[in-house]
Amino acid sequence: MKRVELLFMLFCCTVLFSCVNMETKKAAITVTIQPQKYFAEKIAGGRFEINCIVPEGSSPETYDPSPSLLVKAAKSEAYFKIGYIGFEIAWLDKLIQNTPGLQVFDNSRGVELLSDTVQVDSTEVEKSHIHYSGVNPHIWCSPRQTVIIIRNMYNAFVELDPEHQSEYEENYKNLLAEVSQVDSIFTDRLASLKGKAFVVFHPSLSYLARDYGLEQISLESDGKEPSVKHFKEMVDLAREKQAKVFFVQKEFDRKNIEVFAQEFDGKVIEINPLNYNWIDEQLAMINILSREYAD
Repeated sequence: MKRVELLFMLFCCTVLFSCVNMETKKAAITVTIQPQKYFAEKIAGGRFEINCIVPEGSSPETYDPSPSLLVKAAKSEAYFKIGYIGFEIAWLDKLIQNTPGLQVFDNSRGVELLSDTVQVDSTEVEKSHIHYSGVNPHIWCSPRQTVIIIRNMYNAFVELDPEHQSEYEENYKNLLAEVSQVDSIFTDRLASLKGKAFVVFHPSLSYLARDYGLEQISLESDGKEPSVKHFKEMVDLAREKQAKVFFVQKEFDRKNIEVFAQEFDGKVIEINPLNYNWIDEQLAMINILSREYAD
């Protein structure tokens, strides 16, 4: 009898423990890239588990999500998409079809989007066909557009969990203050650099260039290594614009941009726009630009 009672008590404890776990288990949100994860975790304040599809060091242009990541995404309460990255569009529709209850929020809503073209000798040259519908998706690389991203995130969290709106609002305001401070630093330190040009392999800094009066010269052509013709055109353009800064993203091959920089006796500087530590990466870029173009 005592053995039966003991087993029953163990069973009750197991059920109770399972129920507590079910009650305390956090709902999940899935995002595409690491900077989104940083923003979402800041606003969520621990109330949601934030999953990220693209791991640190991988390119969202070409990354193929593993089945386990897609299962996590399917189990999430919502998905925050960054907007127009081609691979995201390619599989997100399938994920939505197979997960009818999944809510999708577009973090790019309200951003004035840029197309992937550059003007060379009055001729439009396509920079990349990797991006969905010719739209440049790198909106998080400019503090001014990041303000829109985090506002969209805040609204999504409130819609998902209105009961804790006041917490999300406080967290959002704190994050907004941090992002706005970075924007102010960019505005102040780049004010004297209007029209200055920099070279980057992949056109990930288009919004930064537009918002702060700089000019980006992209070496990548049609989403691939540049042809001889394109390489020469970009060298001529960089020489005309007196470019001094040569960036390469962490996940891209350095070979072409190193050859390019040698034409100017320049040094290639590695950046990581997909860095989870968004503020650190932004401040590092502003330090490089203001230092290299200092009189």
